[in-house]
Amino acid sequence: MGDNQIEFTTKQLAFIKSSGGNFAGTGVPPPPPPIIIRVHEGKNHFYKGNIGIGIPPIDTGVPVGLTVAGNISAYGAILSNEGITSTNYVFSNNYLGTWNGGPISGSKVNVEAIDLRSTDVPGNLFLKSNGLNGVEWDTIDDTEIIFDNNYIDGNLTVIGDIIEYAADGIIYSKTSVFSKDLTSGVNTLNTFDKTQFKTAKYVITIAGGSNRTACEVLVTHNETTADGTTYGIVDAQATSLLTNINVSVGATTIDLIITASSDCTAIVHGVAHY
Repeated sequence: MGDNQIEFTTKQLAFIKSSGGNFAGTGVPPPPPPIIIRVHEGKNHFYKGNIGIGIPPIDTGVPVGLTVAGNISAYGAILSNEGITSTNYVFSNNYLGTWNGGPISGSKVNVEAIDLRSTDVPGNLFLKSNGLNGVEWDTIDDTEIIFDNNYIDGNLTVIGDIIEYAADGIIYSKTSVFSKDLTSGVNTLNTFDKTQFKTAKYVITIAGGSNRTACEVLVTHNETTADGTTYGIVDAQATSLLTNINVSVGATTIDLIITASSDCTAIVHGVAHY
């Protein structure tokens, strides 16, 4: 707008027109009103070029763009087909859309979802803190699971062994489950590592079809020979699936020597003390 041009609101223009173009009928144009916000009536406005607010527009080529020197406030939604880029930050109480996989940086990111997506991360990894004010995908080592509570409320599923240490951190017990398909006759079932092994107790279940036989075995050894006792043999049918059971020291393990009366499967729950 030039220095000699005056801008009026719609209501002011209507008043001037009704008075023949004079201010209050005096023939003198009215003084410039103290306009701070300019209102342009009309539902839609079309601009064919780049637009700058508070700063000259940046020529973005095609398509044209909007350059703003300050902040953009919206009470409704901001829709973009190509994305919103800012050198500082974009703030909103709600973000809707699909993450393109690019890095997200900042002092705090809250994610509330049942699925936290990642890019090019292999399976069986866990998100854990690295002690450097960040998190990373990594495995969980044997010594990294620590429970601060005195109990676990719910079911605990363990795939593998359970190892319990005494207060001195040296003496411990190990709980394991072993299984083996047995054939009629003598079978060898390898169990615990014999290194520093002292004693073990086994609860044995032998199953074949609808037949069941159960017993317990208590074992010890002196690093050369092993000895054990079998007790509490229980059969669910007239003929036992267990003919005999002995213990021996193998090359690296303590072994159960099971003689079965027919083909069956042995499931052994053992607790060893080291």
